[in-house]
Amino acid sequence: MLYKIIGICLIIGATSAGGIGAADKIRNQYEQLRYLKKLILLLRGEIQYARSYLGEAFRQIGCSVRTPYKEWLLAMCEEMEGRNGGTFAQIWEEKGREYLRDCGLPKEALERLLWFGNELGIADAGMQVKTLDLWLEEITLSMEEMREGMRTRIRLCHCLGIMSGIFITILLL
Repeated sequence: MLYKIIGICLIIGATSAGGIGAADKIRNQYEQLRYLKKLILLLRGEIQYARSYLGEAFRQIGCSVRTPYKEWLLAMCEEMEGRNGGTFAQIWEEKGREYLRDCGLPKEALERLLWFGNELGIADAGMQVKTLDLWLEEITLSMEEMREGMRTRIRLCHCLGIMSGIFITILLL
């Protein structure tokens, strides 16, 4: 009987931990969007106020941000300064896929970010700032949409974790 109780506790604990892990993934996606918004604001400031070109702005920002964004921005700077060929959009997408693949951003936000390079590299400083403003609006809207359903989804993950443990326990008994 003691082994059954221990087994029940372990099953419910494991499925609850799975639910908590799923809820943490939802929270992490939101936090990654917030951090990406911060990066875009930093990039906007470097272009608008410091009058930096993109490679220099990537270096400045890359030195002060966290992983994996740091590696991504510094690799972008290095690739642009190396002039190894390819357009800015190609470099942006290639390095974005390489460094940001597993960063925790929602898939649709990552795809929009990779597409964003098509518009950023072909404009003068004024247009780059306007493009960054548009991207900031998109991120803000995505964050609002995510925040609206986030609390419900997190509770659902917690409840499903516990309930699935109870269901598995009933099936096994």
